[in-house]
Amino acid sequence: MLYMRHEAAPPDVAGMAVEEVPYEAAETLRTAWHAEDFPGQDPGDYPGQAREVALSRGARVFAVTEAGEPIAFAQIEHVAGSAEITHVYVRADRRGNGIGTAITRSSIDAAGEVDDLWISADDEDRPKDLYARLGFRPAWASMELTRLPRAAR
Repeated sequence: MLYMRHEAAPPDVAGMAVEEVPYEAAETLRTAWHAEDFPGQDPGDYPGQAREVALSRGARVFAVTEAGEPIAFAQIEHVAGSAEITHVYVRADRRGNGIGTAITRSSIDAAGEVDDLWISADDEDRPKDLYARLGFRPAWASMELTRLPRAAR
């Protein structure tokens, strides 16, 4: 994981409608994200637990919708004088059209005046380049490993 701190003004983004929505409005996208990252794995109680933690931290959720359905979402949480953009997800069939840029930019704006604004990305994946264009700079990296339980035989 690459942890990035916001240090430069992001470019202007025009023409993309991003709106603040209730936490639950992004549920189908959260499910799609899990299926994309962990195909065939049951998330168990994680979604409910993650919701409780996020809401206890005052999570705000932003979405881009088409025909009333969300196609992208971002989530931001504040702690003391800092904030973190904890989620940015664009539906797979809608990537590459500036939606990720627009929704991340809206989250940066929603952070308001904070001492620090953070986002994290896979150090070997495309989002870190998007975040760099939006003013985030690498602060530190860590290696994380998930060991999944063996499948029942």
